[in-house]
Amino acid sequence: MTSLDFRTRRMGDEVALDVGSYCESELPARLAENGRLAARGYASLGLAPLAFEVGDVRRTLRVEGDALALRAGVDDDATHVVLDARAFSELVQDVSSALGLGMRGRVELRRGGMDQFVSWEPVLRAMLDGRPVHEPGVVTLRARDGGPLDLQRSFTLGDPPEEIGAFLAEAGFLRIRGVFGADEMAEISADLDAAVADARPEEGRAWWARGGDGAMYAARILGFNEKSDALRRLLRDERIARLGRFTGDAYVQRDPDSEDAAEGLLKKIGVTEGISDVPWHKDCGPGMHSRRCCALTVGICLTPADRESGELGVVAGSHRANVQGGGVRRDLDLPRVALPADAGDVTVHCSCTLHMSRPPVSRERRVVYTSLALAPRPGEVLPKMERAEVRKSRAHLDDAGRRLVARGYGGRKSAEQFRLDDR
Repeated sequence: MTSLDFRTRRMGDEVALDVGSYCESELPARLAENGRLAARGYASLGLAPLAFEVGDVRRTLRVEGDALALRAGVDDDATHVVLDARAFSELVQDVSSALGLGMRGRVELRRGGMDQFVSWEPVLRAMLDGRPVHEPGVVTLRARDGGPLDLQRSFTLGDPPEEIGAFLAEAGFLRIRGVFGADEMAEISADLDAAVADARPEEGRAWWARGGDGAMYAARILGFNEKSDALRRLLRDERIARLGRFTGDAYVQRDPDSEDAAEGLLKKIGVTEGISDVPWHKDCGPGMHSRRCCALTVGICLTPADRESGELGVVAGSHRANVQGGGVRRDLDLPRVALPADAGDVTVHCSCTLHMSRPPVSRERRVVYTSLALAPRPGEVLPKMERAEVRKSRAHLDDAGRRLVARGYGGRKSAEQFRLDDR
């Protein structure tokens, strides 16, 4: 069977680095090994040099000859970032990405903007991990027989698992029809109504958005399984477990009775503020790709999802491409695919598949998201976080998105941020 286990690091193996020593020994070693590979990505992305300042350590990364090189000091033409030692350690060990540091307000830009810093992420991964920056034509989309992959294909749970798994491994997403019944979806949808009505900003249990009527509302309910008996029953159902058996990987899910195992999303029409209509991103975009990917994100459609109600869109094959974890470059050669679905259908996408959620036009959309994580490997140390701490971290992403926009990352919402190739 196929595999989606891309992990190259282990949970819990990160250490606090001495920045000076790292820049004198380890970083030059990485450049000696991967400097030409990183320079090729640097050139293909058309980047400016990157200078980083950590305490009294000041260095610039730029191309010299045919390889990326490390220079002392801060060059005048470089994007200039200031980090503390912990942030630097997390960046080079893929605990946090450039995007993740920006989301958490842990980087200062002395020259250039967040867009320029985030654009460096694929080159940093090439330099540090030997992962080539994506170039046109490298990722192909082929069916099992070698022919072109039908990206409009959908499945049922009755289809051969090996066919479903092969499609998921190739494309990075699935549409599975008729997994749940209309009555099941209606019951959970009613529970979502109640949870949205009961939510209060001070509780930190939701992401908030401003609808077309100008009022703020709870757009995403965190720990929604705690609010819905029907959803807890569904999450324990064998139909959910089967979604993690299409490849040769072992997947596990959070306990719906004791953990935050699902989130309920209400997408209203005309949202003008907040994280409701989310532009292109990877779920691993803030960091941890090398420790967690590919997890599976499962969308349970409570209502139909189409061009009128703001369906999910994905970039096919992007889970196999080393591209930045937020935004889509205009020159990316991979297709942008809409995933229309009926109530009771399920969408699945890999945590490192680029995806977005289009704004609804004439109907609201309701969906529940849960996830399946790759099982820990023998001896792996997993962080222990209390339920309230996990929820606080998730709630913080709401503020993080606003912070990035305020700092100029991604610009204002535009048609390009929600474009699909078949629309």
